[in-house]
Amino acid sequence: MQTTLSITLRAHAVLLSASVGVLTAVCLCIVFVLRVPLDDSGTFGLRMTLFVIAGLGALFARHKASCAFRHALRNRQIRLSDVNANDISISNECPHAWLVQMYVELCPVAARRQIADL
Repeated sequence: MQTTLSITLRAHAVLLSASVGVLTAVCLCIVFVLRVPLDDSGTFGLRMTLFVIAGLGALFARHKASCAFRHALRNRQIRLSDVNANDISISNECPHAWLVQMYVELCPVAARRQIADL
């Protein structure tokens, strides 16, 4: 498996896991506030609905990462480097560096190509 493929797969797994974790925390808060009993594990439809909502959350986070990357690209806050695994260096002044890093890990080939086209 190539390094970029393994980084991309890991980034997608982390993004989906984070979305499921956030959704679970929100659901638990709602359960505790509304005092809903936790005896029933839920129907298949309910579980699929929660998974779809988590997927939509992951897509939203991916979109925000793409927007942050384009903003950093316009402001020249990222450049090519051969120090790290993705060959990309992010400026310390970048306000959403973690989103830019997420985009770089989700789409490493596209990110390198966009930076090289500058």
